Amino acid sequence: MDTFFKTAEGRISAFLAFLIALNFLFFFAPLSKSLALFVLPVTLDPSYFLFSFGILGVLVIGNIAYFSETYEWKRILGKLLATFFPGAIVLSYGLYEVKYVPYILEVAIGIYLILAGILISAHYITDEHAKRDTSIQKYSWRDWVREQGFPALFFVLFLTGVFFSSGLYRLTEFAAVDEPLWLENRIEKYWKNIGERDWKGTQISDKPGITVALASGFGLLSKDPDNFDSIKYGGEIYSNGSDIQSFYFAFRFPLLVVITLFLPFFYFFLERITGKTAALTSYAFLATSPVLIGMSKIINPDALLWIFVPLALLAFVLYQKKKLFRYLALAGIFLGLGLLTKYVANILLVFLLALLFVEYLYHEKASQKPVTEYFKDSLKELAFLLFVALATFYTLLPAVWLKPEKLFTATLGSQAFEKVAPLFLVLVAFVFLDQWINKSRITTVIMEGLSWAKVSLARLIGVFFLGTALFSLANVWAGMRPYDFMALLEAPKTIATRSDLFGIFLTNFYPLVFGLPPLSLLGFLLVPLFFWKKDFYRSDRLRLAFYLVIFIILYYLGSAVNGVASIVRYQIILFPLAAILAGIAFAEIQTFLKNRLPSKRAWVTPIFLAALSLAGILTILKTPFPLSYASVLLPKQYYTDLKDMGPGSYEIAQKLNALPNARNLSIWTDKDGVCKFFLGRCRRGFGPETIRDHTVDYVVVSSARESRSKKLIRSKVESGDPTVINVGSYYDRDDADFAVLINGRTSHFVKAFAFEGKEVIDLDSLLPPLPEEKETSEPSDE
Repeated sequence: MDTFFKTAEGRISAFLAFLIALNFLFFFAPLSKSLALFVLPVTLDPSYFLFSFGILGVLVIGNIAYFSETYEWKRILGKLLATFFPGAIVLSYGLYEVKYVPYILEVAIGIYLILAGILISAHYITDEHAKRDTSIQKYSWRDWVREQGFPALFFVLFLTGVFFSSGLYRLTEFAAVDEPLWLENRIEKYWKNIGERDWKGTQISDKPGITVALASGFGLLSKDPDNFDSIKYGGEIYSNGSDIQSFYFAFRFPLLVVITLFLPFFYFFLERITGKTAALTSYAFLATSPVLIGMSKIINPDALLWIFVPLALLAFVLYQKKKLFRYLALAGIFLGLGLLTKYVANILLVFLLALLFVEYLYHEKASQKPVTEYFKDSLKELAFLLFVALATFYTLLPAVWLKPEKLFTATLGSQAFEKVAPLFLVLVAFVFLDQWINKSRITTVIMEGLSWAKVSLARLIGVFFLGTALFSLANVWAGMRPYDFMALLEAPKTIATRSDLFGIFLTNFYPLVFGLPPLSLLGFLLVPLFFWKKDFYRSDRLRLAFYLVIFIILYYLGSAVNGVASIVRYQIILFPLAAILAGIAFAEIQTFLKNRLPSKRAWVTPIFLAALSLAGILTILKTPFPLSYASVLLPKQYYTDLKDMGPGSYEIAQKLNALPNARNLSIWTDKDGVCKFFLGRCRRGFGPETIRDHTVDYVVVSSARESRSKKLIRSKVESGDPTVINVGSYYDRDDADFAVLINGRTSHFVKAFAFEGKEVIDLDSLLPPLPEEKETSEPSDE
């Protein structure tokens, strides 16, 4: 301190720091009773203080620049932060005391904290680099590209093209259930509020779905959503005559492009973790997954969530292997993007903390460290990752600039984290307290005890995983006994009232195991068997497989504890992980064949990749509705996509539009998407004011809305409403005038019937009432 004040630079910096703090103190004094002592005798316009702060800021920068002999950024940033520190303290207190202030002050304190975090992180990384082996040869991206070779890179490029072209095919020929919320409101609202500097208004959803607005916002350059709203008049819905398909293309195409550009990151991370063979095989399964292709066509947070969360997980595992901070920073960026997409990404925070324990047990390099040192380093790394994630979140969601407490809402305070937050906090507190107070004695005992049983523990986890997956398969093939998965998934948020915890856990497997193509499912089921190898954890790819299996189990367990069943969309982040598991299993098979057939080893991988890619492409070609894909192993009377996003709306509308007087027809439908393409008039509801006898020409019903429609009709009848029209009877009829079977499944349909007048109510034909589940145009995923 003495040295600091002996230098001219130090004395000037201290004086400027005092003036900055005093400037903020005088600014807030008239606005806060607690600072009344510092009110000036004269009243000054607030802009005077902001102007003074600007002048002082220039003087601070000039002072540092004048006395700096070298421009080393960390040293300069440290001086800036030190000079502004007293002012930042006063500013923070003022913002706490005063509610309404210029937004630039809210932003200033956020920028200060981010810069402080960057400086601390930079010094931390520098110190860690000094401790590590500096003899390791630098490895550039050019070296990596050269090492891959042309065949591997061409294969990745080819499969990426397959994914993109499959997503582009029929991109505009559907109307998704919850897209209007994004197309007609949220995306436009985000960019409009950015333009008007209404930062608070950039909180467009409780998801929050910011990445959707960022990716699809390009559509606003060519299309105005107001010109494509359906016309509602007299209880009827009319298409406004605009080219709705060009509108859909304008917003869906940029989203598909963004997803496709991120897709090769999977190969890059996997190749660095597992090697080329497993990475290529996994990429073949991932890029040809019908469910992932289908999800990528829809403007919805889940379309991006399956990219960001798995990539964050892979980047973190890659960091654990390579110990290069660029990968840890990437993990933080992808986690931040995941949080900006959907708060359910918080599940990764819990898993990464748990992974620290698992990594110490199964990664030999990690277990060579003393427990105290390992957890000390690991918690620092996790803190760095969390800082990068929250900085990403803060930067791209301006609403947080005004309300920093939204960072808490995005993590521990989110609805998705509500029931697991206490466990997370207890675990963190235990590790910290044992680390700093008890020198990790308890943790050391626990880890040493588990290390003796780690092989048996891995086998037990593998058996449990395989057993539950096989039980789910057997339950379906036995006629949905003892658990009727389809009935349970009809109301996923109230499943806890109709099933026990184990039933919910098993139900979660149903959309996944039957949503994987047969070869992918085979690899998915084979992976746990490799955990029986005594030293499986010495293999990077099998250790990754073990981590992914644990993640899937924890994800399903968290879902069960929260009393929510995971429909296809709710567990979309597991599909790329299942593809990776399948790829690792087939990579192990290839290694086995290469050892048994040494003379043919050069041909094994090319043959496998060609066969798997061909099988995947054929599956895509035979699946017109990819998000609703169901394996051939699933009996035809069942389907997986129970809360579907509206497949078949376009097709049934085109069948009705082909009628000679289509523009003069009126239909009743349980799917809003039909109205987007139908040339005539649409009606909704169940009473005579909606379905006037003989004025509705056709009734359009879908299997995905059957349960809801029958429940509402039964509710009206039991309440004594004598006027309700029983359109529920049409769901059970097979004599449709027009029908669209989703991917050829008779149980998954959209049908149109000529309306025959008022139907007789038969309560026996209606489903028994289900527990109430709030219906919105976009079901909450939290």
